[in-house]
Amino acid sequence: MPHTSGMAYVEIGVSDAARSLDFYRGQLGLRPAESTPEPPTPGVHWLDAGGALVKLVVGEGEGGDPLGGWIRDDLQRGMRHFGMKVGDVYRRAERLKAAGVPFTLEPLRAVGDVNIAFFTDPDGTLLEIIDGHLTYHEVTTPDLVERERRLAEARSPEAEPVFDHVALTSGDLEASLAYYRDRLGYPVIGRLVHEGDRRGFVIDYLQAGDAVLEVFTFTAETAPAPDPARDRLGLRAVGLAGDPGRDVDPDGVPLRNAVAG
Repeated sequence: MPHTSGMAYVEIGVSDAARSLDFYRGQLGLRPAESTPEPPTPGVHWLDAGGALVKLVVGEGEGGDPLGGWIRDDLQRGMRHFGMKVGDVYRRAERLKAAGVPFTLEPLRAVGDVNIAFFTDPDGTLLEIIDGHLTYHEVTTPDLVERERRLAEARSPEAEPVFDHVALTSGDLEASLAYYRDRLGYPVIGRLVHEGDRRGFVIDYLQAGDAVLEVFTFTAETAPAPDPARDRLGLRAVGLAGDPGRDVDPDGVPLRNAVAG
């Protein structure tokens, strides 16, 4: 079914279609999408991740920096990672490790009382798996918190990964909220404050259709996002169901108009 509101897909650049399809379909269990927002295009592969789609775009990146300036530091503004809900983080992590998938963060109990782990796809795209439901420090929309709890409690420990969220770092929370909350209508679910993080790390969670947008902010100084005009592997863009009204968000995240085809 085409997505009619919120986040429709995340776009990821890959260097080898066969290798990446084996990873996303074979290791993560995503399925070929039956309905896509765009006509078929050579080098583009659409996968159904449950809450939204994953768009794999075959490319090479640029020279010696295939990720196009993206670095693994959340103080860099722009897209940070793509996250999926699973039934059991520890079980899924063991399966991925057995297949040789490299982890950047081993499974652990995180702030918000959920289990998380981070790993990378074959081209270095940062991915997260998460189980359970968040215990927010500040709740803005109780109905959405309750919805999240019900979905988590209904999820089997053996459940395959499904699209949960895209995380971005913002240099100006008010500007991000003015765009995503006020212009696009994504309600704020709640907030987590990472006490003890010397960077002053806070996450605000917005409901973007069936998916979630995680907005990271810091009291520490942040660095500019990668140039959105550069070709890159890894996290490339977010597709929104409807006209985003601009090509990039306030922090340089490339935006696509996901009009159902």
